[in-house]
Amino acid sequence: MRILAIPVLALLAVAGRAAGQDIPATPEQLKYGKLNWEVPTADQHRSVLKNGMIVYAIEDRSLPKTDLSITLRAGSFWEPEGKEGLASMAGSVMRTGGTEKTAAEALDERLEFLAIQLGVSIGDTQANANLGVLTKDLDEGLKLLAEVLSKPAFRQDKIDLYKAQSMNSMRARNDSPNSIEARESTLLLYGDYPVNRHATKASVDSITREDLAAFHKRFFHPSNMIVAAAGDFAKADFLARLEKAFGDWPTPAPEKVTVPKVAHAPKPGVFCFQALQNVPQGRVTIGHPGIDYNHPDAFPVRIMSYIFGQGGFSSRLVKVVRTDAGLAYSVGCSYTPGITYTGTFRMAFQSKSESCLYAAKLCLQELARMQKEDVSADELKGAINFYLDAFPSLFFSTPSQTAGTLAAAEFNGFPKDYYTSYRSKIAAVTAADVKRVANDHMKPANLVYVVVGTLAAIKGGDGQHDIKIEEFGPVQDVPLPDPMTLKRPSTP
Repeated sequence: MRILAIPVLALLAVAGRAAGQDIPATPEQLKYGKLNWEVPTADQHRSVLKNGMIVYAIEDRSLPKTDLSITLRAGSFWEPEGKEGLASMAGSVMRTGGTEKTAAEALDERLEFLAIQLGVSIGDTQANANLGVLTKDLDEGLKLLAEVLSKPAFRQDKIDLYKAQSMNSMRARNDSPNSIEARESTLLLYGDYPVNRHATKASVDSITREDLAAFHKRFFHPSNMIVAAAGDFAKADFLARLEKAFGDWPTPAPEKVTVPKVAHAPKPGVFCFQALQNVPQGRVTIGHPGIDYNHPDAFPVRIMSYIFGQGGFSSRLVKVVRTDAGLAYSVGCSYTPGITYTGTFRMAFQSKSESCLYAAKLCLQELARMQKEDVSADELKGAINFYLDAFPSLFFSTPSQTAGTLAAAEFNGFPKDYYTSYRSKIAAVTAADVKRVANDHMKPANLVYVVVGTLAAIKGGDGQHDIKIEEFGPVQDVPLPDPMTLKRPSTP
């Protein structure tokens, strides 16, 4: 007997007609019901423990596990002078060095046996601890987390191991054009600001166990912590377990530290850095200081930046520099308003050395066009719809992400209506707003150019376009610093 193969689409069409439904000819004609979704509010999930620890806890029974993160105000911004690298070392050795009760090897074995994920890290202005644990092991997971955070041993052998690994990382600081570009552009844009105080061999060598213990004692207190948790628990029961795990930790009022304001005014110009090896592609960053998240223009700037270069393949920079001219695989911009301290506006691309100058000129031409012309209705609609459509997935796609978003909002001091008013502020942006903020917040005369690569090839151009590097501003060749001391060789 011959069996007829009926296409799947045909079967679906028959099924649709049989059910009395009209199947649209194209996906664009699909119609969806109204999505009734409200932004979660902090009050419905926020609790405060007796020790002052703030907790955002959300029940999620989808898997037999709990994910928890703790954020606190601590970081390299408050390292003593000459002790650069202390914060990062403290975060690492808190986890690897064991505790006063449990040796490092025993802790590792126990965590591995129970498949518990436990980590600690300390960045520039905040520290984080994370725990992932199965429901059946929640009590022990919380106990071990509290033990690591409250009673770290800071074993000397683990300190020595961390120092040795740090030295290896330092030696490679100038090996990658990417790392050179990131370090030098941030230095030029922020100047003498804590974000640019990097560890050196001398500073890391000087750090003692006593320094680590003092840093820990200064910042690590329950009343300095905000917890975000989601998992397979009843909220009241989870809070009781958390209270039990952290309850015997003395909690004096933590030192109130503040993030200093950025006062540096970058010097415009072109700053060139020769890569250690001749490379076929150059890396270029072009930018200047930006704005904070609480600036009145923060939302129009987001839309402007998306259209200009932050929106991937739909953005102007990608279309002009990559798609049309074929000059760069990677090109775009970022103008994300700063949260803890002032952000930056940056255009960046990687291109064949000889085409870097032409690619830079195309970026500037697009910047000028953003300032002179209104964006199209389609561009504006696309940018706004991205933020509106992506809003839940950016901040509230899972219970764990929701808890983290609410905790971060309190940690960063966001207004209570920040997320409830987010979409209306995005939807209210007009083409006139985009043009205005392009003129107000992108300043061609203030641009700092960071060029990394084979400088002779970059400066020589492509031979087809009459562009000189001096057209972008005063040019300065800057020697790379010694990777271990970060001191630059003297120049004539």
